[in-house]
Amino acid sequence: MNVSVRTLYRAFSQGAASPVMGYVRERRLERARAELASTRLTVSEIAARWHFADSSHFVKAYKKRFAQTPTAGR
Repeated sequence: MNVSVRTLYRAFSQGAASPVMGYVRERRLERARAELASTRLTVSEIAARWHFADSSHFVKAYKKRFAQTPTAGR
């Protein structure tokens, strides 16, 4: 995007509904959800692939965002 980190954070603070890291987390969860539906990877493998600390952390974030567990969403 060719902007400084400060400019990026400032842009998010002025108009976005969530901070930068919230936005990034949402994108990661969306991609993980798509991958759950389209691959045979395990929940643990997908959690690791999308850089969640561990599968329990991923399951908790996924459930909070989509109101169901990753296994149920599959």
